[in-house]
Amino acid sequence: MARLTIERNAVDDDSNVRMRRRSIALRLDGRAWLRVEPEALGELGVAEGDEIDDARRAAVEVALARVRARLFVVRSLAVRMQSAAEIEKKLVARDVPPEVARQAIERVAGYGYIDDASLAGQLARGMQSRGYGRRRAEQKLRARGLSGALAETALDEAYGGRDEVGLAREALGRRAVADDADRRRAVAFLARRGFSAGTAWKAVRDAADDL
Repeated sequence: MARLTIERNAVDDDSNVRMRRRSIALRLDGRAWLRVEPEALGELGVAEGDEIDDARRAAVEVALARVRARLFVVRSLAVRMQSAAEIEKKLVARDVPPEVARQAIERVAGYGYIDDASLAGQLARGMQSRGYGRRRAEQKLRARGLSGALAETALDEAYGGRDEVGLAREALGRRAVADDADRRRAVAFLARRGFSAGTAWKAVRDAADDL
């Protein structure tokens, strides 16, 4: 058994840390054991003077890994809305064990911070309003880890009630379509924005007819 001492306001001066920050140092018989974020200590179930055996030491280390994973997820989501797949990828990059990562994601999702359906709808509507075709929008959603039925539902809601040629016409704006070279460039532009070749040519021909 080793006796636990808790050193509060210890300065974390690791050269890999960009800014000096204060943390809590846990020591066993005076020897360094763990550095703990202040917001994590209360979840570890330890107190000054506790006797720590090997089993409890391992349990505290696992608990700390879980708390840190959850805190990372919450902080990451505070920066921008992300899918569960994106968060999982970030946790893997931090060498968080898969089970710990899964638990962190599930717990934070329970708070309502992770909502793939809401994110999919937001992205699909945003792509549609900015003049992108459904194909490009689908690529965007897939790149954000939102594939399958969830993405299809969001795309149907954003694009299902809109005429694709009409959307392509809107995306064209005032682009020149007066001659063959102009029309080819306009079609290429629409293709890059995710419209099919048939839709792009139809939109360009309609625009040319309106000149």
